[in-house]
Amino acid sequence: MPPPDLGFERELAREVGGVVAGIDEAGRAPLAGPVMAAAVVLPADAGDEPRLDGLTDSKLLSADQRERLFPEILALGQVGVGAASAAEIDRVNIHNATLLAMCRAAAALPAAPDAVLVDGRSAPPIPCPVRTVIGGDRRCLSVAAASVVAKVVRDRLMTRLAIRYPGYGWETNKGYGTEEHALALLRLGPTRHHRLTFAPLPEIVDRPGLGMRFVACTGPVRIGTMTLVRLREDLYLACDARSRHVGTLKRTASRWLFRAIGYDADGAPQTGAGPLADRDGRSVDAPADAALRLALSRRRRG
Repeated sequence: MPPPDLGFERELAREVGGVVAGIDEAGRAPLAGPVMAAAVVLPADAGDEPRLDGLTDSKLLSADQRERLFPEILALGQVGVGAASAAEIDRVNIHNATLLAMCRAAAALPAAPDAVLVDGRSAPPIPCPVRTVIGGDRRCLSVAAASVVAKVVRDRLMTRLAIRYPGYGWETNKGYGTEEHALALLRLGPTRHHRLTFAPLPEIVDRPGLGMRFVACTGPVRIGTMTLVRLREDLYLACDARSRHVGTLKRTASRWLFRAIGYDADGAPQTGAGPLADRDGRSVDAPADAALRLALSRRRRG
């Protein structure tokens, strides 16, 4: 696919006789933090601007590339940013919250646009003509710029929140549902920035602690009494007979994998540690108690 350009922007500008903004979002999937949207109006000659070389969908760029492009977009274009909080996401659902953030981003522009291009299929209720473009962040230069702005602003916000709420790993996972984040939720509980309607939050909130002890387990583990507790479709907790967390069962692209878990002196989980460290990395046929016990009881080859 060729790099994004201003073809859609020019076509829509001719139709409406005015200024066109590109809009995109970041943060639909995480367990924590707001969904962020940005609106960007680029000058007509931005396609020839060497400072924007490499600009495309933010998901295709590294963090360093996004950080390089971010100030150039702010210097060249008009930018508006909007967000919808975790509480709003829980109240109106992520789809409607994303559209709300987009409306706020458009309203935050220095001047109201005459039309907007939006990545995706759904048009936010902005008081001007709206054209949706599937894959717009890879086809429309202003939408690609908006995707970079939204992503950088959100990532920076989550890094700041990580200082106020340590233990969840937001400085690296940015609120996404990594294994580290899920385990932290079980130990620490949710914050006001968590989306309580996103799995596995309902399970954790409705059943605090899930009846398990997230403490160091140093004694022997009886493989015959292992149990599994489902957190989400691709992640289960493995517990011993005393309901102590000793590992996780995680689905990869082609199989289920057991990861042994131990806890340090501060109570933080350590992957590849604990009483079952010698069984770390074993393949399990299915997310079932019997399959887990069979996999853990096998002698390691070699």
